Amino acid sequence: MSLTDGLTPLRVEGHTLGWVHAEWCARLLQPPTPFNLEAGAIEIMARLPSFASRSAALAAWSEAARERWNLPGWRDERTVVRDGDRPLFSIERALMRPLGLELRSAQANVWCVTVAGPLLWIARRAQHKPVEPGKLDGLVAGGIAGFDEPFATLVRECAEEAGITEPVARQAVPAGTLDISYATHYDGLPALHREHITLFDLELPAHVIPVPLDGEHEAILPMTPFEARASIAQGGWTREGAQATLELIGRQRWLVPQDSMRA
Repeated sequence: MSLTDGLTPLRVEGHTLGWVHAEWCARLLQPPTPFNLEAGAIEIMARLPSFASRSAALAAWSEAARERWNLPGWRDERTVVRDGDRPLFSIERALMRPLGLELRSAQANVWCVTVAGPLLWIARRAQHKPVEPGKLDGLVAGGIAGFDEPFATLVRECAEEAGITEPVARQAVPAGTLDISYATHYDGLPALHREHITLFDLELPAHVIPVPLDGEHEAILPMTPFEARASIAQGGWTREGAQATLELIGRQRWLVPQDSMRA
């Protein structure tokens, strides 16, 4: 069964960009609204033909929706939604899940090598966060705001979340991408989380100790690869943090027996 079964597609110029549960469809169609229902899909009205006009209409609707339903977790952060490389509109990031829109983000696997072997730096998300509070996660991750690029986002998040300076952060190397989708809730209603993550690997010098600075993390924990894998098996991690960490461990071959590595 697909995560989008029973959901209504959200379209712009005939392109399906999101998937919306019935409860959110009802909210989207309450006037005044830039949305309409056409041929079984929620459409952003054709009278809004440009990035600027769609973004302006959605900004006005978002603020009205925030006040009408007292929506939580507001970020005052505009996310650009694209069809491929083409930007179609920007919207408040808190509304990405109820509209089933794909969030673009950047994340780094961060570790150091000590005399005892590799240590991974793992974050525990703050309890006040509206999304997955208290769970273990990759050390550095952030949604891509506006027209920023993934690497610029990563460098900024390294400084803001973990006190990693720009020269050190710029040593990060690309490590592929990760696509995550799962059912969730927002404002007590069913929603869909979709995320396209650009991954990076960042090995810190042993003397660089990351510290939580901006309140996003409750704590930063060092774990051996064995401890991290065992912790993931027990649960309590974000999906993306767990998957990225396991991929790093496999890519570095940290838990492969030494005899196998020499073969």
